[in-house]
Amino acid sequence: MPEATSSLVTIARAVNGTTDLTETLRLVCRELARLTLAETVAAYLLDVEGKEIRPAAAYHVPKHTLEVLTTTALPLAAQGFAQSVFTAGHVAWSDDVQNDPRFAFPLFRAFPHRSGLIIPLSVDGAVAGAFYLVWWQEQRQVPEGVVTVLETIGQLVGMLLKNAQLARVAETRRRSAEAAEGRHRLLFDRNLAGVLWTRRDGRIVDCNESLARLLGYDSRQEVLGHDVQTFYMNQADREGVLAGIAPGGMADGRELYWRRRDGTPVWLRVNLRATAEGWFEGILIDISSEKRVAQAERAASELRAVAMLAAATAHEINNPLAILLGQLTMLAREYPENARTAKIVAAAERIRDIVSRMTNITRIEASEQYPGTSPPMLDIRKSGDARDP
Repeated sequence: MPEATSSLVTIARAVNGTTDLTETLRLVCRELARLTLAETVAAYLLDVEGKEIRPAAAYHVPKHTLEVLTTTALPLAAQGFAQSVFTAGHVAWSDDVQNDPRFAFPLFRAFPHRSGLIIPLSVDGAVAGAFYLVWWQEQRQVPEGVVTVLETIGQLVGMLLKNAQLARVAETRRRSAEAAEGRHRLLFDRNLAGVLWTRRDGRIVDCNESLARLLGYDSRQEVLGHDVQTFYMNQADREGVLAGIAPGGMADGRELYWRRRDGTPVWLRVNLRATAEGWFEGILIDISSEKRVAQAERAASELRAVAMLAAATAHEINNPLAILLGQLTMLAREYPENARTAKIVAAAERIRDIVSRMTNITRIEASEQYPGTSPPMLDIRKSGDARDP
């Protein structure tokens, strides 16, 4: 059968050389028509649930049947040939379709034709669809040798269906991977936190734009290739930050004291992960404001402690000072000619002024009278007078 051999070669080429499933099925329909002299050939595929077969491609369909035949699905359970074709995987044919009980489904009666043949499309031992060949007027019989060829063609096209299924799975996975990569890149690029990857030696191999801005650079390209150690205010601190992080391990909440591009300091909190390959992944957040708030809270706490101590001390001094100042004032009146008494009264009044300021401390100001290595001393006048800048 030279024609059969030629058809097998043509169909094999179509199956292996065309990625469009519908177009390949149409080409096979045309080749089956050429091989068998069928007047119309249609391809049907089994749905996912395995309950019905649906039209997928066709060749030389009469115009008056086109709309119905290309849109109507056939319930598998209602077909008299379902057992032999879709379970056993054998070719089924009839040269008297209108009177054959296997073809009693209404669609076969809606468009009367004399002969019909069904070729199962086998995929790994299961049938995934079928070709239906029609001879409208001819009483066509099919020799056993032709049946064998047609079953072989069904198996070839079954390979196509399998490859198409694998291609769909691969495409789905590819799109899923691209979507995941897109989400990762979006998260990486738009993350408000700085993200970076460094080698063990400290070389920055990747980072996001947020890290570049955090360090005072205009773009991430300007940061790539830098030695991360140069950003440390104290370069010896890096080993301490990385200490104890084994490959595959993580460390959260470690603090970095870095410098920006212009040299200004910045405090960062970093979550680090060491990869098995020796890389480090870090997510960095600027905590400089947090540090300033903490420093302000400490200063406020110190101020409250100083103010409370000063108020308590002033209270203890104020009572005996009032008595002392009263007695000195009376002595000064009794002995107005005594200059020493007037000086003592003036000194006592100055002490009273200092005590009054101690009860009004609102800030801490160091005295400038003791420069050098002497420890700083509280300036009572500056700290307790709200009118002073």
